Amino acid sequence: MNKKTLFLLLLAVVPFFVFAQELKLSGEAKSGIYWEEKQQEGLSKDANVTMMSKDDAGSGRGRFRLNMDYDNGNNFGFKARLNWETWSDTQPQWPYAFGYGNFFENQMTVSVGKLGASPWGTDGPEMWKELEAASGGGIRTEWKPAFIPGLNAGFVLSYFNSDRDQGWDIKKPLSLLNILRESVIGISYSNPRFLVRFAYRFDDEFDATQENKNRGGKGEDELVYRLEERILKEYLPGFQIWALGYWFGVTSEYPEMKLFQNWLFFQYEPELFTAQVRFGYDYIESRSDFYVKPSFYLNLFDKLLSVGAMFQYCQDFGDGKLYPGSPYRYLEVEPKIQLNFWSDNTITSYIAFAYNWKREYVIPNYEGYPEGKDPVKQTQWMNLRFCVKF
Repeated sequence: MNKKTLFLLLLAVVPFFVFAQELKLSGEAKSGIYWEEKQQEGLSKDANVTMMSKDDAGSGRGRFRLNMDYDNGNNFGFKARLNWETWSDTQPQWPYAFGYGNFFENQMTVSVGKLGASPWGTDGPEMWKELEAASGGGIRTEWKPAFIPGLNAGFVLSYFNSDRDQGWDIKKPLSLLNILRESVIGISYSNPRFLVRFAYRFDDEFDATQENKNRGGKGEDELVYRLEERILKEYLPGFQIWALGYWFGVTSEYPEMKLFQNWLFFQYEPELFTAQVRFGYDYIESRSDFYVKPSFYLNLFDKLLSVGAMFQYCQDFGDGKLYPGSPYRYLEVEPKIQLNFWSDNTITSYIAFAYNWKREYVIPNYEGYPEGKDPVKQTQWMNLRFCVKF
């Protein structure tokens, strides 16, 4: 056993014995068997088999995730998340790891470190965005006044969220103002009737994406939001409506720098089934995408078995439409059967099999594209996947 492996083992085991009363551990392990076949019009088929899960488990062979939440009972503690998605790596990644303190009768919280677990993030599903997440870490201050229950407002002093070598003149010194321009402000308010979350990340010219570094590096501001209504469930239990959004390049004068994503969810989840429809409107460069994604899953044998399917339709339009003659951008259907294992009304593990078929139009400039035919790419995959939650 090498030193790194021993260190990680001790890191996971020692806190359990030392802080057993205060440390809360949770997480998941996911993997599976994945088969995929792709064919583009005019080209031969390309098939592949590997180990992975398509159920939000990263791009590697699977995912092992460990969440740690420690509170010493005296207003101080830490939160950390460990992710291991590429098994060949000698060590996992830490999406966040920070210490926090609660002050003034819990009306103020200050967090220091590699930030995450944001009170102002989108919080999913499918879209998980937190603007204070940066490799250089930061300091987050939250104000939760007692005279306005449910309000959380604050700011983050954050380091740059892109590489330093993106066109900045090496002879030009950095100043405190450069770092302050990377700050994040956030606010959330929740009550029994609704929830509102909003966060905005400012941008400094020091860090820039590759596409923007020759333009001065400005205009890469980011914005996220989440909106929820909570009134209708009082009249129709199990019914929910919420919206998520992520905007990049908010202040940029260049359309190709902008990325706006806006999703609206309707969900009805009684005991017998789960029905959901997601509407989306995205803006990317000079192209807009509108799509609808309905799904329906029937719960059988007291939710032991779930059977259903997802369908998605996307239409692009605008000057940047991928193929001018296409009737849609892509069509996708995904039937799934899932065996659930429950404990305390929570899914602790599952085994699922999913099949996905997708047909999409692509840009017709690849080698082998036959003239007179639509530039279509067709993909199908099967995934037998396993998950253990703890």
